[in-house]
Amino acid sequence: MTDKADFDAFDPDKASISNTDLLKHKALTVRLFRKKPSRNKLDKLLSEELAKNKNVTDKTGLRVNKTLFSRATTDPFMKVISEAGKYYYRVTTPWDDKGFRLLSIEVFKDFSKTMKSYTSKFREAALAFIDGIEADMNLMRDTLGEAFNRNDYDYLFLSNGQIDRDAILKQFQLEVEYGTVADGDDLRASLTDEDRDIIAAHITQKNNEKFAAAQKHIITTLHEHILAIHERLCKSENIFRDTLIGNLEDLCDLIPKMNIAGDPAINQLAIDAKATLCKWDAQTLRDDDTLRADVADEANKILDNMKGII
Repeated sequence: MTDKADFDAFDPDKASISNTDLLKHKALTVRLFRKKPSRNKLDKLLSEELAKNKNVTDKTGLRVNKTLFSRATTDPFMKVISEAGKYYYRVTTPWDDKGFRLLSIEVFKDFSKTMKSYTSKFREAALAFIDGIEADMNLMRDTLGEAFNRNDYDYLFLSNGQIDRDAILKQFQLEVEYGTVADGDDLRASLTDEDRDIIAAHITQKNNEKFAAAQKHIITTLHEHILAIHERLCKSENIFRDTLIGNLEDLCDLIPKMNIAGDPAINQLAIDAKATLCKWDAQTLRDDDTLRADVADEANKILDNMKGII
């Protein structure tokens, strides 16, 4: 039988009210897998040669890395995988230590459509990379000069000299795994009723704690955006990008969908921030120092009001 001491952190009071039903109906867990070929490779021979020429006593202190592929061939898939990751982290909130994050059902439709678009673009970029490998090798032959080594590319080819397209394609991955929030109903039937009650309560408590952290993440992210606006606008000499205002506006529109609990206070924060800080575009703020200072002050007021909940 399960010993209650196994759950040192268990607090019955925290577990008494469960958000599990809410999470099961209004959220999914998602995990993003990303993989891509490396542009660089350690050249052991060059490292040893340079270490010898420079009288390096500890060879681990000097390592020569070569760029095997040009940016023209790698930037397309690098850009897609980077943008996909940024989007993934923007519309989800932390959930567990296995890499899963929480996704609101209200965001799922847009999320699925957007990620499919990224996946499609990523595959196109991967195939273009494969098609251009031989031409890129010739380019890198000129770029690297005597440091070029044809053997560095052997893993890309079959024994007959043909490009191993399937093996290279396996080095690319941009994939979403979906899951659901665990609850007490998932427990094995072989457990006793007392065991199930203890473990179910433990799961409930942990779900409550993770759910609270996910909700707080929304507020913290909003706080970070507003703080960035205040810090960039409070001094007229500070330079800022157009995205400073645009990113906050996008976040404020997204928050009500991410707010799984439907907390009206969180939604109101987003409404107030958008109404107060996103009335003018970045260029207008650059052109009008007085207006810029006013927006900085408004941002500071909102930050002061958020101190009690951050």
